Amino acid sequence: MKKEYGKALRQLFARRMKADLPQFRETKVKSLYLFPGERAYLWAVSEQLHCWVVLSPSPKDYDEFTLLIGWSTHGRYPELSCIPSMQSPAADRAEFAKDEYLIRLPMLWTDKGDWWVVRPFKPARSNKDLLAQVAPIAPDEALRQTQPRVDEAIEQLKSHGIPYLQAFVDACELNR
Repeated sequence: MKKEYGKALRQLFARRMKADLPQFRETKVKSLYLFPGERAYLWAVSEQLHCWVVLSPSPKDYDEFTLLIGWSTHGRYPELSCIPSMQSPAADRAEFAKDEYLIRLPMLWTDKGDWWVVRPFKPARSNKDLLAQVAPIAPDEALRQTQPRVDEAIEQLKSHGIPYLQAFVDACELNR
């Protein structure tokens, strides 16, 4: 993701998380499974039960991002060899039996791990195209272009992700 968009994304997302989902706080994580540029947000339900939202900008040159959601019952960031998890959410919530789980948020309503696109990728076909791709973007323009995608992602998180995580928490409490 272009650095101007990445900066705007992290700023806007942090602001919305603080305002809309204050139970989650941005947390520094030392993990092989949290990649540069990603930001982890923790809801510490208990000492051992942690729910996570991860802001994940594209690690490639695409101006897009996705959100990961999940949990760990070990009081840590999920230490999975494959992120996102290969197991899709099931209607019977069989994944709730897993100690650690992390999926792309869109997997809750589609079978694709969709991304929120800030600026569509267009391959450079000329030097002019290439120069346009590497030209700096003004911070206010980056914020303006990124804001609608962040708003969409937060609304999807609130309507799909948070109820899903709450259902997991409720299932854990029933099994105590």
